[in-house]
Amino acid sequence: MGTLGAALSALLAADVAAATSRYRRNAILWAIIATLLGTAYVFALAAVTLFLAARYSPVAAAATMAVVLFATALIVIAVMAGLRARDRRLAEERRRLLAMQTNLALVAAAGILRRQPLLAVATAVAVGAVLGLGKGRPRNEER
Repeated sequence: MGTLGAALSALLAADVAAATSRYRRNAILWAIIATLLGTAYVFALAAVTLFLAARYSPVAAAATMAVVLFATALIVIAVMAGLRARDRRLAEERRRLLAMQTNLALVAAAGILRRQPLLAVATAVAVGAVLGLGKGRPRNEER
């Protein structure tokens, strides 16, 4: 059984290392992609501004680009507000579901307590022991 545990722990360690390496590689690639897209965006803005300046006046071209960028920023803000509202709704739904599960557990515990009081006491002692195992007493180094 010891060799099986060692093999499983080695497999788990290899999976964690591979996942970490994959996440690091993906983060670097996404940073490169974001940099290239940002640069392309800046050059596209400059190109559109120069095109509009050749067709209209430079002041009108700059004003048009400012209005377009302002409208784009407003659209992004609206999308962010929608996503935030959706996240709030999902969090509220999760809280409601957790409260319902807690209420059902309390109802079940009350039923067990009425029918089998000794089993309820044993369960409470077991839960208390499991929850108390991680804490322990603080050790005094001066002894």
